[in-house]
Formats: sequence, structure tokens, C-alpha cells
Amino acid sequence: MQLLGAGRLVAGVAGVALAVLAVLAHTRRERAATSYAVLLGCLAVTALCAAVTAHTGVPYKLVWLGTSLVVPLALALFAFDYYGIDVPTGRLARAVTVAPAVAGAVGGTVVVIATPQMSPGATAPVTVPVLAATAGFAQTLLDVGLYYTTAVMVVAVGLVVRTVLRYDRLDARLAPVVAFVGVWPWAANLFVPEIAAATTLGVGVASVAGGYTLSAVGAAAAVGPLGLFDTAPMAGNVGPEVVLDSVEDCVVVVDDAGHVLRLNAVTCETFGVTRAAATAGPLSAVVGVDRTTLTDGTTAELETVDGLRQFAVTRSAVRDRGDARRGSVLLLRDVTARQTREQRLAVLNRTLRHNLRNDASSIVANAELIGDGGDPETCADRIVDATRELVDAAERAREIDRIGGEQTTVALSEVSEAVVAEVAADYPEVSFTTAVPDVQLVTDRDALAVALRNVVENAAEHNDTQEPFVVVSAEETGDGVELAVADNGPGVPEHERAVLDAGREDQLSHASGLGLWTAQWGVTAAGGRLRFSENDPRGTVVTLSLPTGAGGASDDVASDTAEAAVSPTDG
Repeated sequence: MQLLGAGRLVAGVAGVALAVLAVLAHTRRERAATSYAVLLGCLAVTALCAAVTAHTGVPYKLVWLGTSLVVPLALALFAFDYYGIDVPTGRLARAVTVAPAVAGAVGGTVVVIATPQMSPGATAPVTVPVLAATAGFAQTLLDVGLYYTTAVMVVAVGLVVRTVLRYDRLDARLAPVVAFVGVWPWAANLFVPEIAAATTLGVGVASVAGGYTLSAVGAAAAVGPLGLFDTAPMAGNVGPEVVLDSVEDCVVVVDDAGHVLRLNAVTCETFGVTRAAATAGPLSAVVGVDRTTLTDGTTAELETVDGLRQFAVTRSAVRDRGDARRGSVLLLRDVTARQTREQRLAVLNRTLRHNLRNDASSIVANAELIGDGGDPETCADRIVDATRELVDAAERAREIDRIGGEQTTVALSEVSEAVVAEVAADYPEVSFTTAVPDVQLVTDRDALAVALRNVVENAAEHNDTQEPFVVVSAEETGDGVELAVADNGPGVPEHERAVLDAGREDQLSHASGLGLWTAQWGVTAAGGRLRFSENDPRGTVVTLSLPTGAGGASDDVASDTAEAAVSPTDG
């Protein structure tokens, strides 16, 4: 009995010491200090309870049960916090995490009450028929709880050891000391029934008291001379993820098989994926193409939630310490706006310079001709025409400048009818027909209107047939809309199509005006693409492939929407 009393006293003193250390740890500002205080608090409570109930049988075994199930969870909480792993906060996640321990607590309580003779210090069984009948099932629940918390303890110790050893600034002795703080009292307590059965209850309690004492000493050493909180391993573990998320471009890390290892928040937002769904999956499931397509220094056209976008690709190899290639880091920078701006500057420079020179020269020449006695009326008409050409060029430049505005919800039929009515007023000799469903798009309304207006106007202006017509129709696809403008004119020259496909002009190859370029820029700003095909039996079909908005952009569908636009309908 003297040994039992001494063990209870030591356990009580150790519990008080652990409680003081828990309070001191809680005053630290570090994030992991709070979870460390929770661990020490759990140890303090169980030590004090063990000191009070060591001679009482059933209450003492209930303390034994609580200690066996709670301490591993507290150590795991600290280990996760110290490493930088987010602890599950959702109700379902918490329930799944603690459910085995709760089941063990319920089953253990039934076992303790139904079979008190198995409790340390108990002298006689108590007959509880109902509980006795369920003791077998309760024992199974208890075993589940104990096995689960033992596994949790192993994982927590391994995580603590790994965290400490991977940082040179941390004292390597921290690994066994911190693990010892939680493991020794838990292990000593877990084997108390066996120790007590083989010796005496006093020996069992003394072993538990020794465990708590050593735990208190280790806890004090960890915070003090060993510098548990002198550095923050969490920053090193979480830092890479934070850095990736701070990058404004898309970043994807893939292995040599093309599987996604890591990606940043911008990538998830741009391509409409989640980290959980993308990680470990193929790169093509995220960006729509495999890694072999994304070569360093190239520009790739990729589908995003905002439609088709141009991305400059930077690809860097990931190598291990032996210089063996293990994967790649892909940086995708959205250069759609930059490329469009460069195209605009180049085309406007060429077109305006050419038009200004020719039209200004025409104005000057005709003005001089009037002074030399030329026909004033004819010369005046030429001056007016040249001036109108300059004004028209200025208006086009102003229209182009409006491209690239706010994304709003747009009724496609409304925009189409408004554009057609506007163009039809300038070309009364042309028959216009619209057959556009009431589709809602999330897009740049001005950009869409500019693109459609230029396509429709181009179809009307260059139509040289006796009965010219322009038909505007639309067809919904899986996740987008195909807006088609069909005519029976001479068609868009092949060299002009090639210029648009190449995305640049030169002295020998260039568009005849700004109309098709403006349409191209407008469609790009709307998140779509421009496509040309032949109308049957004559003419051209210009298709604007547009995404419907949030949730994904339309694919480049090969189906031709011109079939319904071979000839105009009445009306």
C-alpha cells in the first residue's frame, strides 16, 4: 500500500507540473503551441485522475480507458499542427476521425461496468445482467478503439520524428523527446492491467506515475533548451503550396508519366477543376492536352472556363539529387491579351499608314487638280470619298479599342437581331435572315457585337450576285454555341484566311481591310474562335464558336452549320 500511495502522490505532482506547462505553452504565439498545450492538458487531467482514483477499481479503469483513447488523438493533433497538415474541420470528417475512439469508449465503459473484477483493485464482481449480455460486443468495440488509437499513435510519432529530422535548425533530440512525452504515459497506462496482474496494483500505479513524471520533464525540455518552437516546420511544409497559390500564372507539377502531382489555385480557377479531382490524374484532364504538346517556349491554345485562351508555355525539368529526371514544372501564362494587342498594333499600323497615305494623297491631288482647272464636281466627290475612308478607318480603330470589356449575361438572339438590323439599314439591296435561338451567354457583349457586325457587314459589302443574301443562324453544341453567318458572295480569299490563321501580316500577305481582323479580335475577346467554310453552291460560311459561359468553353466542333443557310428564307 505504501508503494500505491507513493505512486498516487508522484502522479499528482506530475499532473500539476503538466498543467502548468500546458498553461505556459498556451501563452506562446506559435500556431502549434495551442495543440501542444492541448496534449499536455490531456496528460495533466489523466495524471490527476489516476492519482485520485488509483485505489477505486472501476473509476480507475475508466481513467485507464480514457487515457488509452484520448492521448493518441491529442498527440496526433499536435503532430499534424506542427507539420502543417490541416486538421479536418467538417462535421463528417470529425465524426469519421473520432468514431472508432468513441466506439471504443462506449464498449470499454460497458466492459468495465459489467466485469469490474477485471479492473485493477477490484475485489468482487457486480452482477449486471443486461451489460453482461452485451459484454462480448462491447469488448469488440473496445478492441477496435484500442487498435485504432494505437495506429494513430504510431502515425503521430512518425510524423513528429520526420518533421524534426528534416529541419537542420531543430535539435535532433527533439524527435525522441516529443514522442516520449505522449508515448510513455500512454504505454505505461495501457499495460497497467497486465503489470498489476503480474505484480501488484501499487507497481502498476508506480509505473504510470513514472511515465507522467518523465513526460513532464520531457515536455519542459522540449519547450526550453531543445527549442521546440524556435522555428516553424509548418512554414517549410506549407510554404511551397502557399508560394504556388501566390503565383498569378497557372503552375502544374507533373511526373514523367504525365500525372499531376501539384497545381496552384489559379490553375484550378482557370480550368474549372479542383485539387482533389486533378491530383494524381492525367494532365490532359486539367488542360485538355498532354504534356508532350506543351513544349518549352511555345504558345498553346487551351480551353478554359472563359473560352479559348492563348498560353505561353515554360517547362522546367524536376530532377532528384542524382540528377535523374523525375518530372516537369509547367508554367502557363495567359498571353491572349498581349498577343491580341500586338496584332492590333501591327495591323492598325499597316492599315492606317497605308490608308492615310493613299487617302491623304488623293485629297491633296484632287485639291491641286481643282486649282489647275480640273472638274470641281468630280474632284470634290473624290475628296469626299477619301475623307469618308479616313473617317471610316478612324471609326474602326475606335471600335477595335472597345473590344475587351466586362463579362455579362447576354441574349444571343437579341444581339444578333440588333446587329443585323443595323447592317441591313446600310445595305437595302441585300436580303437578311436571322434564325438564332434564345441562348444566354456569359461574354463581352461589345466584343461579340463588334465581331458579328464585321462578319455580317463583310458578307453584305462584298456580295456581287444579282440576289445577294446573308443568313445568320445558330446551333447549340454540348457546351457552347455555333453562330454562323452564311452568304452567296464570292467568298473570302484564301490568302486572307491564311493571314488570320497565322496571326500576323507582312508586306506581301495581308488582309484587304480591318473587318475580318476586328471580327477575329472580337471573337477572341468573347472566348471563342473564328472558322471559315464554303457555302453550297456559292459563298462563305463564317462560324463564331462561342462558349456559353461559366462552366466551360465550347469545343471546336467540326460540324458545319451552313446547311440551313444555303438560301434565304422569307421574311
